Amino acid sequence: MLPLPNLDDRTFEQLVKDARRAIPKLLPEWTDENAHDPGITMVEMLAWLTEMQQYYLNRITAHHERKFLKLLGVRQHAAESATADVTFSGVDELTVLPKGTRLIALDQLFETAATTTLLPVKLEKLIVRTEESAGDYTSSNAHAGISYYAFGTEARAGSRLYIGFDSALPAGTDVALSIRLYDGYPVPMAPEEAGEGRRVTSGKVSWKYYSGAGAEAADGGGEGWLPAELVWDETAHLSRSGSVVLRLPAEMKPMLVHPATDRRRYWLACTLEQEGYELAPRIERIALNTVAAVQRETFGEARLFGGSGEAGFAIEFASHWAYHGFVQVQVGNPERGEWRDWRETAELGGCGADDAVYTVSRDPQRKSVVLTFGDGSHGRIPPKGENNVRVVYGKPVFLQSRWLGRANGLPGQTFELNQPGIIASKFLLQIGRTEPGEPDLVWEDWRMAKDFDHSGSYDRHYVYDAAEGTIRFGDNEAGIVPPIGETDNVRIVSLQTGGGQRGNVKAGLIAVIDTYDRKLRELTVTNDFAATGGTEPESLEDAKLRVHQELRDPQRAVTSEDYETIARRTPGLRVARVKAIPLYAPGLRDYPQAQAPAQVTVAVVPYGETAQPQASAGFLESVRRHLDKHRLLTTELHVIPAVYIKITVHAVVVVEPQMKDNTQLVRDELTQLLAPLDGPDGTKGWTFGRSVYKGDIYGAINRVKGVSYVQDLWLDFEGAGARRDAGGDIHLPPHGLVYSGEHEIEFVGKRDV
Repeated sequence: MLPLPNLDDRTFEQLVKDARRAIPKLLPEWTDENAHDPGITMVEMLAWLTEMQQYYLNRITAHHERKFLKLLGVRQHAAESATADVTFSGVDELTVLPKGTRLIALDQLFETAATTTLLPVKLEKLIVRTEESAGDYTSSNAHAGISYYAFGTEARAGSRLYIGFDSALPAGTDVALSIRLYDGYPVPMAPEEAGEGRRVTSGKVSWKYYSGAGAEAADGGGEGWLPAELVWDETAHLSRSGSVVLRLPAEMKPMLVHPATDRRRYWLACTLEQEGYELAPRIERIALNTVAAVQRETFGEARLFGGSGEAGFAIEFASHWAYHGFVQVQVGNPERGEWRDWRETAELGGCGADDAVYTVSRDPQRKSVVLTFGDGSHGRIPPKGENNVRVVYGKPVFLQSRWLGRANGLPGQTFELNQPGIIASKFLLQIGRTEPGEPDLVWEDWRMAKDFDHSGSYDRHYVYDAAEGTIRFGDNEAGIVPPIGETDNVRIVSLQTGGGQRGNVKAGLIAVIDTYDRKLRELTVTNDFAATGGTEPESLEDAKLRVHQELRDPQRAVTSEDYETIARRTPGLRVARVKAIPLYAPGLRDYPQAQAPAQVTVAVVPYGETAQPQASAGFLESVRRHLDKHRLLTTELHVIPAVYIKITVHAVVVVEPQMKDNTQLVRDELTQLLAPLDGPDGTKGWTFGRSVYKGDIYGAINRVKGVSYVQDLWLDFEGAGARRDAGGDIHLPPHGLVYSGEHEIEFVGKRDV
């Protein structure tokens, strides 16, 4: 970054002194330089003006810094809302929980993020069965902070996770299981960003349920395990936390599963069909009747639907405020952002063919709203199109508070909007204009802009100033001036507020259901884990620090360091170690003497709980796909697993007499030296491709207290691609790492030599 010059480098006194020093040379006839002289007064005044000018020239205000960040393509991050998984209990019948149901945690308001169906079923048992054992982990699942392995520590194919319920799950209904995996590993999982492809998983699971209509018999009597329809798997075969949505085609039937033999239950079985996990799935909680909740408050919301163009077209959806608040419909052209309001009516039978009307009905069982349109004779049919029907709904009080006022047709008009914490992505503003021959206004969507720097004279843009609580429009040069209105014609369509660290409430604090529905209020709700993700608006200083980091982080893979940095950021993976090998292709001999032009090989090691973690095919493919987006077109890329070379040390060591029976100290030192991975105490693992010299082993043994010297030493190795030279040193392939074998150490006392 270029250094910033100091333009305010002279004080007022220095300026006056320099000016007075120049008087004899420039004006020798000026002989009176005392303070009473008017000329000196003028010098001091000009020096003061110059000093002020230098001061302002040297200032870089926050406004300027934001403009500089914008030139780099960086904007300050807005506040983010916290999210938490909330679980409902006390359900005694099939109950629909609509999206936007309000929940309270102390002074923070949360809303459910999706519509879900609560089932009158309890999760009673969790059994893990492997080839070697079967265990009951129900109590572990019930306590936060305790985890268990879904398929055992080794996750062998054929292992099963049984989930037992006290009653049958309803057939034909979506059943959502919330699965939270343990995440306290020293190597964090790289975040998955929007637009990134999902990771390729090597471990594969299947979901089945026990039914009385199966072809896959359990005991030859016609009862068996049937495959459940997998509607959605957010966990990617239990490789990350998320939800699994299943649908059972037929009814369940109870059975006994060892060791839960106290009574018959209704069971789901998750079977590991294909091995390949780098980390065996480790579960903290499996829960039923669980949904994500977001810290926010909805005043008004809008949803888009596509018109079918057919008579009797209807829309049905479930939402808290659509069911309990107002509902309005707009039909128009989404590409042009122009809409016309339609009118709600009680009956379509008395309406004419050109009447833009609809009826609203509410289903108390489904908690849904049904909008029905005309058939062309009684009420107009919305035209066929994609996203050309907008349904606006929200709080009843929002019907009046959403009106901002009347546009006066003057440039730079502002409106007050004193609503803190507005979520910009959920904010929608409309301005109405008159059309000749039409009694109703045509409503136009206007888009929020950060500023008017890139706004043209016809762009329907406005700027929202959160600090001032105002909305400002353009001047027909930067942003068009809103059309003048005879009545109020500026209104908000969609408005949600939220965000901030206060939303990161602790576990168990989301405990109140705030709804008009009496049955829902009788339920119990809690968050078993703390809410996360709530952040304050990014400060200017934090934004500057972030841009420094982003400028340092490579976005294009050119050098070896670039490949390694980008590979570590592969979304959804825990990459423990990575090595980029330029001009190398798999199978190339005598590297680096022999080279492969325009090729690069990246060796990766996943984080694992084994001594030599191996990257699966899915892991390698995920890294390859991620790097492929960043590599140069002229570079051929290979992604391979690291190869492990076992090193066994044979040594005769002369030691102090009291050390003769303590060979384990040397073995521990050698194991630490020949470690393939970084240690938890900060020790670094063996360098990729580095040869194992006998001098390394001599140094490690001699570091042990009580060792006098090494009398004899030789090395053995096992592993593909390694070789021993004439001096006894072991040379590794460029993607090779070492690990310790069973070292044979013989101690000889100094007095016995």
